[in-house]
Amino acid sequence: MKKVILSVAALFVGALAFAQFNQSVVLQQGNSNLSSVTQVGLSNLSDVFQNGNNNDGTVQQNGTTNISDLDQIGNGNDYLTTQNGTSNNSNVDQIGDGNQGGGASLIWGTRQIGVNNLSTTLSVGNQNNTGTSQEGNSNIASIDQLGNLNVANGGNFGIRQIGNTNNALIQQYGNSNFATTFQTGVDNQFITTQTGNNNSGTSVQTGDRNLGGGPSLIWGIRQNGDNNIATSSSIGNDNNSGTGQFGDFNQASITQLGDRNMANGIFFGNYQVGDLNIAAISQDGDDNYAHNNQQGNSNNASTSQIGFFNDSETFQLGDSNGSVVLQNGTTNFSRVFQTGNSNLSSVSQSGLSHNSLVTQNGNGNGSVVTQSN
Repeated sequence: MKKVILSVAALFVGALAFAQFNQSVVLQQGNSNLSSVTQVGLSNLSDVFQNGNNNDGTVQQNGTTNISDLDQIGNGNDYLTTQNGTSNNSNVDQIGDGNQGGGASLIWGTRQIGVNNLSTTLSVGNQNNTGTSQEGNSNIASIDQLGNLNVANGGNFGIRQIGNTNNALIQQYGNSNFATTFQTGVDNQFITTQTGNNNSGTSVQTGDRNLGGGPSLIWGIRQNGDNNIATSSSIGNDNNSGTGQFGDFNQASITQLGDRNMANGIFFGNYQVGDLNIAAISQDGDDNYAHNNQQGNSNNASTSQIGFFNDSETFQLGDSNGSVVLQNGTTNFSRVFQTGNSNLSSVSQSGLSHNSLVTQNGNGNGSVVTQSN
């Protein structure tokens, strides 16, 4: 069975299909259009194109190998895509101002339940907002936002993935962007890239063997611009994440709870280039590793580790830098290198077999190291 619905400048269009191979095509041009497509069966295809103002597009597919393509060009558009099954594909493109994914209540614009699903969302314009939820294994979700004041879902999460071996990618280019990623399960990966001003990136991973930055261990959160804030939280074992910031007034914080966690062993747990940056890494568990690198003026780095077999590195190059390293456990090791003027360093270690090395080059440097057994 095959059903095709074509509407131009319609006030309301609805398509309902129940079969094995369904196809629906909706074309709208004009103002205040509404579109609703429901498909139940196998190998469903939905293509919705809206060109105008105040459009609303809803697609619901239940089956396997479903494909949904939703394009909105105009102002004040809103969409909601729901797919339940396996090997589903959802693509949403929004070009215009004031677009939303999920409506005023800020539920997820795209929700996929199943395995091997793919969701891609592109927003080009101002004041866009969208969110993607995937429940299952081996899913991939990406959100790209180009413009000003974009938000990757402030009500829930920009990308929420519940399951194993999922991948989340958020890229924002513009001003005042906000992004959130939540993953629970094992072997999940995320990358958040923000280029612009006043960006904020947040990531929460719960489970084991989760990565920030993928297998190549680039930074899980990368920000290039001014006044950025990045946080990355991992709860579980064998997790790894890193943050890279390039610009002014950046802040980065990584918190890891579990065993054998690393704050990016390939590059840096916290890497900052610019002025007035603040970096903090907190680890709770065994065999943890942390790394701080700051280049610029008035930087502040703090590393706290609780457990044993912990290792900490702090590098600061510039003026008025400050570093505080606190280790609590057994066989901890810390080294701090500072080059510049008015640098401060304080290392406190409690336990057995601790090692500390602090090197300062410049004027007005101060160092305090306390070791207790």
